[in-house]
Amino acid sequence: MRYDAPMNDDLVGVLERLVVGSVAITARAIAAADAELTFMQWRVLLVVGECEDGQAVGEIATRIGAHASPASRVVSRLKRRGLVSTDKGDLDKRVVCVRLTAAGRDLRARVLDLRGRDLADVLEVVSMTPEESEPLARLARAFEPFA
Repeated sequence: MRYDAPMNDDLVGVLERLVVGSVAITARAIAAADAELTFMQWRVLLVVGECEDGQAVGEIATRIGAHASPASRVVSRLKRRGLVSTDKGDLDKRVVCVRLTAAGRDLRARVLDLRGRDLADVLEVVSMTPEESEPLARLARAFEPFA
């Protein structure tokens, strides 16, 4: 189905404003945390921090929408900054596993906290009831494959 119907155009416009606002809130949180991270580096920290056991570079690449080589370069930059560590996989020595260091966990937590504060401010303006938020929750679930 094409998105040329007026209702779909309106909804796509709403989603576009949500996406732009979300990216702006994230960029603001990164800057406020004095993180000096590119958005791609932030995505890697976010993905790696989801699993205490770490993530394989291939999985990171898939999640950030990059090939393994560029993802490896981002990981190398983060490693030089002391935010991640790498080691060979337990079962397959060809697999590079990436884990957050204490500094990486701390930075990730600071950015998430700052971002969470801004998101809470947005919610305060909207003041939705739990029933009203269900369509928003459905929309959030629809975004999961892209996260």
